Amino acid sequence: MSSDRRLAPQDRRQTSRVAAVFAVKKAIAGQASPIQLCQAEDIAPAGMTIKRPRGSSVMPRTEIALSFALPGSDQEISARGLVVTDATAGGFRRTGVRFIALKPEHEQLIAGYCRRSG
Repeated sequence: MSSDRRLAPQDRRQTSRVAAVFAVKKAIAGQASPIQLCQAEDIAPAGMTIKRPRGSSVMPRTEIALSFALPGSDQEISARGLVVTDATAGGFRRTGVRFIALKPEHEQLIAGYCRRSG
């Protein structure tokens, strides 16, 4: 086990995230799974945390497809990510996602949003 797996998720991050609240659509990548509506909790150019309805868990390293628009923007961002963490948080589940496929212009939009909001 690598030593950084023993650190808290926020201590393992290479970039800090900014608080953000907006709608996110999530689906398991490559499967005919239903789209689930979630809520962003925070975001950075490298990933985000989403709150989703309590119920089924998503295993770490599961690839998911996300789509969302940042607050104040009407451009839809599509991204693929890997689940890093997934845990119960009150009446929801909190899922940490690391982006693995993001268009450069979408990465720039997210970076700009983080600079303005951070």
